[in-house]
Amino acid sequence: MALEIRKILVPIDGSEGAEKAAEFAGHLARYTNATVTLLRVHSPEIYQLSVLSEIPPLTDFEYMEVMQKHLSDPEKDPAFAEAKQAVGALPAPVDERVVWGQPAQAICDYAKENAIDHIVIGSRGRSAFSSLVLGSVSLQVLHHAPCPVTVVR
Repeated sequence: MALEIRKILVPIDGSEGAEKAAEFAGHLARYTNATVTLLRVHSPEIYQLSVLSEIPPLTDFEYMEVMQKHLSDPEKDPAFAEAKQAVGALPAPVDERVVWGQPAQAICDYAKENAIDHIVIGSRGRSAFSSLVLGSVSLQVLHHAPCPVTVVR
């Protein structure tokens, strides 16, 4: 059985690691004629703690409505523009998706639901000890993804 790469998923978060992963994915896509999807995962819990700490409390419904309207548009997110530039020119347009949830789980779920053939994800460069204690999204994806994963440093 030959491994055919037709669909590549690149989770992005605006970090240098995500940009390096996007660049690698672009090279891989050109070599294999695959399509690339950039995936931004937003975690409601994290945004509620950081972004809304100075805003009066909202109900859960109001909070989700505000967050989804503000953060679900790839056109307004500079992380997409940076990642698209890193991917470079491809024959097919780069797809941009935003999902909500716990990052590693959302990435793995998206890959499974969309028959992704390969995930290219950036590493934050944590030491082996801190990764063991704290864990990381890339490590969780590596262990739970339904397809091969390349972690780019």
